[in-house]
Amino acid sequence: MAINPKSKHIAIAVLVFFSMPQALFATTVLQVDVDFLLNKAMLIFEGEVVSSQAKWNQDKTNITTFITFRVKDVIKGEIQSSTVVLGFLGGIVGETGLQVSAMVYPPVGETGIYFFENPGRQLVNPLVGWGQGHFRVKKDSHGMERILTEGGVPVLGLDVAVMNGADRSNAGKSSISPFSQGVARGVRTGKRNDALSTAMEKKLFKDTLKARLAAVKSNAKSRTGTTGK
Repeated sequence: MAINPKSKHIAIAVLVFFSMPQALFATTVLQVDVDFLLNKAMLIFEGEVVSSQAKWNQDKTNITTFITFRVKDVIKGEIQSSTVVLGFLGGIVGETGLQVSAMVYPPVGETGIYFFENPGRQLVNPLVGWGQGHFRVKKDSHGMERILTEGGVPVLGLDVAVMNGADRSNAGKSSISPFSQGVARGVRTGKRNDALSTAMEKKLFKDTLKARLAAVKSNAKSRTGTTGK
């Protein structure tokens, strides 16, 4: 059963109702860069998953898993309460489930940094670029909080040159894949078996995002001021 994509980041979304879990074809998502994540997200926050509940829609044609986050820090945007609820298409209610390929539901107890696209729209996946807008936070053996990708790979750093678009001159070359492997351009990663201590510290990661947001805002104001002269 196929659905029409509700976000331009999604090339294909495959979902199936089932009584028992089963494998599906992979969902294809376009790769974006860090600037796109920052600009497209209306809300970026650090939070902890405190609950997860799958529910039918009113017509019982779709199932959505509603995940509640306790917000620890807002990096971009505004919230009216200390919790945020995001709906991810799919899930299991009783003996019936709706499985969306490549969908990752943040588990209860997870702490992470999330790029939420649009509070006013119900999307297949509410995170910008799906897994590209989902970072996990984990403490190393010394209690230092580190940043991992959605897939659990250490994030080593953010490359400003790539974020500024320095790599886009190669965008037309066939060797450059337009599809995401779960990591946005500009995010440098290690290997899955690398020590957690190699991952970027959470504070540095957040400070880098905030600095980049401030720079983009400043540049936008400069352009507006120049145009108005």
